[in-house]
Amino acid sequence: MNRTYMKNGLIAILVMAVLVSPVCTQAGNLGHDPMYPALPQKDATPDYLLVDEVDVTVDAGAKEATLQFDTLLATPGAKVYYGLYVPEQEIQVPQYRRSTTEDLTGESASHSATINIGKFEGARYDICNFGEDGGVICYRIELYNPEVASSVFYDGRFRVDGDYNLVPCIIEGPFVDLVTTGGAVISWKTDVPTTAAVEIDGGSYTDGASGTSHKIAITGLSRGTGYEYDVLVDGVNYATYHFTTEPASPKFEFAIMSDSRAGVGGGERSFAGVNYHKLGRFTIDAYQNGADFVVFSGDLVNGYTTSMDDYHRQLEAWKDATEQVGCYIPIYEVMGNHEALLDVYDDGSKYGIEFDKQDDGANKSAETIFAEEFVNPAGGSPDPENTTAPSYAENVYYFDYGNTRVIAFNTNYWWCSHPEDFGGNLEGYVMDNQLAWIKDVLDDARDDSTIEHIFMFAHEPAFPNGGHLHDAQWYNGGESSENEDYYGNPLDRTYVIERRDELWGAISQNGKVVAVLFGDEHNYNRMSIDDETPVYLDGSTNPNFTNPVWQIITGGAGAPFYAQQDTPWSGDVESFYPSKHYCMISVDGGEVSLKAISDSGEVVDECVLREGTPAGDTSTTELSANVVPAISITVETSALDFGMVGAGLNSATSQIRIVNSGTHNVVVTAEIGADESGFYDGALRLNGGSVDGLSVGVPADVTDFEYAEDVAASLEVPEWAGGEYDGTVLFVAEGI
Repeated sequence: MNRTYMKNGLIAILVMAVLVSPVCTQAGNLGHDPMYPALPQKDATPDYLLVDEVDVTVDAGAKEATLQFDTLLATPGAKVYYGLYVPEQEIQVPQYRRSTTEDLTGESASHSATINIGKFEGARYDICNFGEDGGVICYRIELYNPEVASSVFYDGRFRVDGDYNLVPCIIEGPFVDLVTTGGAVISWKTDVPTTAAVEIDGGSYTDGASGTSHKIAITGLSRGTGYEYDVLVDGVNYATYHFTTEPASPKFEFAIMSDSRAGVGGGERSFAGVNYHKLGRFTIDAYQNGADFVVFSGDLVNGYTTSMDDYHRQLEAWKDATEQVGCYIPIYEVMGNHEALLDVYDDGSKYGIEFDKQDDGANKSAETIFAEEFVNPAGGSPDPENTTAPSYAENVYYFDYGNTRVIAFNTNYWWCSHPEDFGGNLEGYVMDNQLAWIKDVLDDARDDSTIEHIFMFAHEPAFPNGGHLHDAQWYNGGESSENEDYYGNPLDRTYVIERRDELWGAISQNGKVVAVLFGDEHNYNRMSIDDETPVYLDGSTNPNFTNPVWQIITGGAGAPFYAQQDTPWSGDVESFYPSKHYCMISVDGGEVSLKAISDSGEVVDECVLREGTPAGDTSTTELSANVVPAISITVETSALDFGMVGAGLNSATSQIRIVNSGTHNVVVTAEIGADESGFYDGALRLNGGSVDGLSVGVPADVTDFEYAEDVAASLEVPEWAGGEYDGTVLFVAEGI
């Protein structure tokens, strides 16, 4: 039964129902368990051509390597480009130098190509002492897909020693992620199982496992410090890289880009579902422009595939384009609508009925594989929306950097092409648990005195401006005349607008959010949204949008461009650029600024997003003060010698001068200090009385802080005494 037949077969029944009530008003089955139709499933793998891994063997005697691989469908002979890496080059990009064409007549799904790696011993080609030490061979396979009449490309590498023996090779990474004030996580993959370690700052760290995938946490580092780190494979130093921990001062820069799925123009613009040409260029440019980290806001790849292997391969191609920078600065990834891994039910239509794959043991969801392929902050994510929904782990998260909180949320969670009819979730819709989590994280940042700024990142714009007015968080205003259910009936989607408003209200009322940055639309635009911005079809405003917050759409990392379209808020768009670009954001204390840079290197927009005092914009005045204590006395008579006195007689009287050098009136009392023989305890008289009976008031002088009183001191020597006696008397002041 095809889709047309289903629609015609049901429409008479549905029309009668519509006379009473719409078929699907509001959210319908959205958020419910998927209700899979009784239809056959079909494969949808438009970018899937190379199947499984490339098998590399080396003939040491012939100094040749053979690459064997399979394709999903029969193709003509492959072309292989191969070369080396320049050791002195910080950004390690492949240097292809030679090529070969597979010896194949006609078309085949099984392929084998031999490359002459011994050529790199020659003086013309040996750029890395290959003849003595061997090295890493990079290769690129070009395959012609006859079904779409275009070429696709796949990269790989392997490593040989000086005797042309295959040795373990890092085939992905390393990547440095989760950089904090005191640590980071280093990850990579190898072509065969190995042990792994990282040596840094005199310490050695390992994951304690033998395998092909490694992730090692580094701790105990110092804030704002640059470190070199050595990657060890099977105990051998493979290569040295570097990164810098989170700075001590709130001054840093980061890059934001989105939508690097395949573009138009052939070659590297369509590279296993990725616009490798633009993505590699932009990440390198961002690094060289001083970015401390990168946030990538979705649509990394073409996606929309039913093959888990294809989905993995596309994400691996994306990492291949970014690893030359990802080994030095962290890259944080966000899911977009094209990060879709699907089950498709064939109803006879072009796309069928599409569901996010479910985690069931045999299959994995797009969200689960996304978390496997990338290292993003884990823990503290929202709970899944129900028992069959996928995890939010590492696709919804936040982290703090300097004086700033960065929040990544997922507007493409648990996607279904018709959720109101079949369950799952709608593109652009933020579900209940995630919305509650966002509010909690915003509230926490608002109450944290160390956080000055908040940036939020997701894929589907709240207020689209060109290319996605029909979906995102807008759906043409939710009007039923502009939306329809699976069966073609008018569908009221104003619930999407209500959820957008609830989300943006929380964002706006927080007070610390500088900007929310989206992708999805393949252009750049910037607008400030507040309670005077028209945000509905009738041009009305929302009084809950109390604080102005920037919406920035930056979807220009490689996908085909979109022009600007008319919206209720078009008049508030301050800048629009319709082509390839990325953005740099600078945080300097309380000041935040933005720069949008095109693929030609031109600055297409530049502005201050938030005014404030820059971290370095300070001058100092030396301060000093001599504070007079409230209670302070000075005994000017530091020593008193009573001379020679006979036993049973009295000494002459001497004066002990006590000075009040504080700010409060005091009463001075006394007690015997050092007195080994007990002589002074019985003999000393102060003002004619015993020592413990002394009580003298000494007023304060708050002009000169000096007022003196004299205490008469004498001895009444007992009959038993004889010899020399030393001792001390202690004076104690208390405020009155």
